[in-house]
Amino acid sequence: MGLLDKIYNAIHPTSPVPVAGGPNIDFMEVREGGKVIRYERGNHREAYYGNAYRACALAKARPLASLPVHVYERKGGVRVEAGGYTAKDLSRLLRTRWNPFMTAQEGFRWMDMTKDAKGNAFARVQWSGSRIVAIWPLSGEPEVRMTPAGGVVFKYAGDKFTPAGNYLSREIVWVKSPILDDDGLMGVSLAQLAARELGLSIDIEEFYSKLITNGNHFPGWLETDQKMDEQGMDLLRKQLDDGSGIVNAGKLRVFDRGMRYHSTGYTMVDMSLVEQEKWILQQTCRTLSVPPQEVFDLSNATYSNIEQGALNFANKTLVPECAEIERAFSCVLWDAGIENAYVQFDLNGLLRGNYKDRMEGYRIGLYSGFYCPNDIRAKEDMPPYEGGELFLRPTAYATVDPASGEAVYPTSEAQQGTGGSGEDPDGGQALNAIHEDMRARIAERLNEGGDTEKFRDFATRVLTPYANACTMARIEYDIQADIEEIVANEGY
Repeated sequence: MGLLDKIYNAIHPTSPVPVAGGPNIDFMEVREGGKVIRYERGNHREAYYGNAYRACALAKARPLASLPVHVYERKGGVRVEAGGYTAKDLSRLLRTRWNPFMTAQEGFRWMDMTKDAKGNAFARVQWSGSRIVAIWPLSGEPEVRMTPAGGVVFKYAGDKFTPAGNYLSREIVWVKSPILDDDGLMGVSLAQLAARELGLSIDIEEFYSKLITNGNHFPGWLETDQKMDEQGMDLLRKQLDDGSGIVNAGKLRVFDRGMRYHSTGYTMVDMSLVEQEKWILQQTCRTLSVPPQEVFDLSNATYSNIEQGALNFANKTLVPECAEIERAFSCVLWDAGIENAYVQFDLNGLLRGNYKDRMEGYRIGLYSGFYCPNDIRAKEDMPPYEGGELFLRPTAYATVDPASGEAVYPTSEAQQGTGGSGEDPDGGQALNAIHEDMRARIAERLNEGGDTEKFRDFATRVLTPYANACTMARIEYDIQADIEEIVANEGY
């Protein structure tokens, strides 16, 4: 009995009540009415043998593991790097190495793939006093127990990196799959939910492998009028075996004893093997919430739906996955009494989009006063410059009277400008710069596709924000006249 067990038993003399736990061994076995109706596979590692499942699992785990992660706290409503050596210890491990044998990227990748395959992923946080020194993945699943006082303890059988014994909640990181069991306590294996598809995928891959390796599978049968004894059958089998294999592929086969070959006429296409593989991949993608394009299935892909699919994948799959892991590691700090600290992935790299869209977003944020130049440079991993911490103040906006709903424009000479028309000179320069950029984008689209109705709609959408700004600044502006001018300038 370990020291922790002795201390725990002294504090809680009544034995904890088992809640759930134990490794799910034959998770691929699904029964109805006492009969196995789905494929029986030994354990979760069998799922990795299926190419479709492995591709989908890696499509999620690899980008997630590549994201920077930090430990923060809030001071005065502002997010800052967490202080205190415990939070800094955890932050360092999550950014560098979980333990001497595993990098942080490997750890997160293991955690995400394991919780999908097995339903739950457990890792041990190794403490030395009040310091966190390592994070160790658990190869098995501990038994989750409820203490008489309402706490949770994890009873683990042990492995080569974690001794057997009872572990407190601050020592165990527990991440579950999105699907929970009836009690809502344990995660359900996504591989189990896709057992039928995974089993079929493995069988098809084995069929292809044996077909190529043996080289003697053909859709037909042999027939002879002669009576064949056991010796003759053995000779025939030897002839088939001798002509099998990759090195004999394409060679003509000759049989004695008046053998005649009858073909069934079935081909790979006739047996729908290719379509079955596509169907299996699609079903596996649905189970793991991965768009087919992320596993290089571009059969139904277009430029627009690839871009939108990537965005949906990030927002609806990877962001929730990150949130689950964030909360699991944050619970370690909270259970240790550090309630104001939390773990958070940096999702800017994941959601930053392509270069053109990213620059457009920065431009809007800069001119709206949301970003300062140094904020943008930091997001692009560029050093700040002196004066870049200053924000631009939007000037082409009006205050709305809450009673009447009418716009109330500034009346001071400094705010009105020299002409007293409500135009701000500096604000007008910024607005003109934005307008010229919009016109350049519209001209580029015009030269690409010509003067069409689709182009007109695009130009109207682009110029609408500028038109709204002109209205608020009481500047006369006609969208359609502007479009006609652009078309004329480009020679259309």
